[in-house]
Amino acid sequence: MKKNIFLFLSTLLFITALYSQQTGVRIGYVDSQVILQQLPEAQRIQRELDNLLQKYQSEYDQMIKTYQSKVEEYQKKEAMLNPQAKEQMQREIIELEQKIFEYRNQKLGPQGEFEQEREKRLKPLRDKIIDAIENVAREEKLNFVFDKAGDIVLLYADKQFDITFKVLDKLTRGAKSR
Repeated sequence: MKKNIFLFLSTLLFITALYSQQTGVRIGYVDSQVILQQLPEAQRIQRELDNLLQKYQSEYDQMIKTYQSKVEEYQKKEAMLNPQAKEQMQREIIELEQKIFEYRNQKLGPQGEFEQEREKRLKPLRDKIIDAIENVAREEKLNFVFDKAGDIVLLYADKQFDITFKVLDKLTRGAKSR
């Protein structure tokens, strides 16, 4: 599926490039991976995020070890424990499971603290990179700029080529005439 999408986008990019030679449309591209690898600010942010992730992962791993040792202890002592002691240890194990689950969601989950911190730190850098791309595109008189890293993504487009409202108008008028 991804190959088909990549092939389609590559073909589209090739056709656009051919068409642009005839119509004067100018296209450029960047490799965002190279930018992020070479930019000192991006490297610093990545190191900080790696350290934060390592801290969260270390705490999570420690919680898992504590849980595993508690389960092992329970399994060893289970036969010798009275019902109240068994119930107490089971409750402790369940509480540890719950804490682990909550920690993983709060710190490492998709909306967890790590992702929020990552977004907070990377957004200003992304905005700075996009501004630089737009400035260079204008200086070089480019109409479109794509990112070739991973999936092909349009990063900049000259506003004269925006047909969003024409399409919207066509759709709304088409819906009324039915």
